Amino acid sequence: MLAATRTALPIRSSLPAMLIPILLFAASGAFVAWRNTQVGVLVDLAYIVNIAMRIALGDVPYAQFPLAQAPGTFLIQAALIKLLGPHYLVQIAYATIVGGLATVLTYSIAHRILEQAVAAPRGLALVLSVPLIPLGVYAIAPNPFYDPDACVAVLGAIAATLAARDRSTRGRWLIAGALLTVPLLIKQNIGGAFVISAIAVLALEAASPTADALARAGLRWCLAGVAAALAAELLVLQAVIGIDSYVRWAWTYALNGRGVTLERLREFADPLVLWPAALLLLLVVVAVRLPSRYRGPLFAAGLCVALVASVFAPVVFLAVPQFFPPLLVAAGALSCARAARHSPRFDVLLPLVLGATTLGTLQSQGLVNSTFGIFPLLVLAIAALLRDLAFFVPSPPRLAPLMGAILALILTVVGTGATVLNVRLRFIDANAAGPVMVSSFPSLAGLSARGPYLADLDAILYWTREHVAADEPFVFLPGEDPAYFALARKPALPSVYFYDVATPYTPAELAVFADEVGLRWVIVKDRLQLCCEPPLEQEMVARLTQRATLVTTVGAYRVFRR
Repeated sequence: MLAATRTALPIRSSLPAMLIPILLFAASGAFVAWRNTQVGVLVDLAYIVNIAMRIALGDVPYAQFPLAQAPGTFLIQAALIKLLGPHYLVQIAYATIVGGLATVLTYSIAHRILEQAVAAPRGLALVLSVPLIPLGVYAIAPNPFYDPDACVAVLGAIAATLAARDRSTRGRWLIAGALLTVPLLIKQNIGGAFVISAIAVLALEAASPTADALARAGLRWCLAGVAAALAAELLVLQAVIGIDSYVRWAWTYALNGRGVTLERLREFADPLVLWPAALLLLLVVVAVRLPSRYRGPLFAAGLCVALVASVFAPVVFLAVPQFFPPLLVAAGALSCARAARHSPRFDVLLPLVLGATTLGTLQSQGLVNSTFGIFPLLVLAIAALLRDLAFFVPSPPRLAPLMGAILALILTVVGTGATVLNVRLRFIDANAAGPVMVSSFPSLAGLSARGPYLADLDAILYWTREHVAADEPFVFLPGEDPAYFALARKPALPSVYFYDVATPYTPAELAVFADEVGLRWVIVKDRLQLCCEPPLEQEMVARLTQRATLVTTVGAYRVFRR
């Protein structure tokens, strides 16, 4: 049956095997580097690098200041600051390299998925990876962040698990098990959903009647790797932070802040979003009952129906995240059908792991706002969908590759438009009038954004460096600027960004902290890149400037001395 399902890609790739990953890495990295010359998301950047600077200067997260996220990304950035100093070009290089690596990992896994399904798996994997140039982990928001980092960790764990299955050894399974836990240290919702679903699928494979002793031994060694890694991580947490502090902030407070709600998964139950999945599955069911000569026209007609329907979508570029529900559901359904016919192997049921990980990701801010860093998971779901389409509808042989090429083309075109137009970044003034400005402050060289925001930021940073002594505590309100990173100074208050879900303290409590640490300067930003003012802003400003004197105004900033 496998031999019968090998199909031909319409355009065969004659590129050498190693050249394809190099080209994908270069293209994805170049796009991320270019994006950094076009847009800067100050609030997201500030949250990461200001906390990383605090860690680099000796503060211990969770034990000495609250943090609602897992520590992975912050520790990586703190290590880079400690090693290379606070230079934003380092963060640009980091995002560029990680963005390219994520695309290469996706290509490698897609190639593995398609290997026994099409005659040219390398070529089809290349075609499917092209959309990740404009939609890669760091293509949409090009600054270091935990969602993209967690996605890369997920990709690494999937690749290691597939490698262990293909060539089962104790060492490979131990490494794969350890890597399954890494996403959990970068983003709790992504990592938690991933490790649980991956272990569940591996256990299902080992428990199936068709499983051999090798599969069952692999599961045991994989679980040993998971247990060893978690034990090591818990020992380090206890020794450095204290597990109680970590659980208090990274889990209890984080869940209280955002919680878990079905409302964020509503698109996965919306017929208006899921109908393409139903259409595709219907086409597969009908096609297997038709002579092969009618199958191509049948799928062509179905594609025309989908394209005509999409013309009437209210906002085309907003539809990019809407690819996730129908494609994940269709891929999951076909993988379950194939597993029921043969065996529930991990590689066959991988769409279930991808779907569960995506659902976990959506617990942050829902489909539209949470998927900016996980498009590689969608590409892998498409690869699995095409593999199973070739399995159930092996003739005509070009059907699955052509479907893949069309999906990749649509995703590339729509994704490029959405990324370049900054659709996902509408929470900031990303498309401000005027040319792109570049920061002139030495440590922020390379940081770019439209509008007056960087000119204002440069001015207040120069003023602060000249007028605020290194030992004088200061605070920037509401905290959307990477000021502590730029100035290489430690934040005085336990929070660096004063938004209601980012700080556990009320304005009154923070005013008490300010008195305890002898807060000297309060710098208030009046023209925000954020499109809406944080709910706590006015009360926070009032509390912290209650006994302060307005010293000067520098651009969009008011400077108070307490």
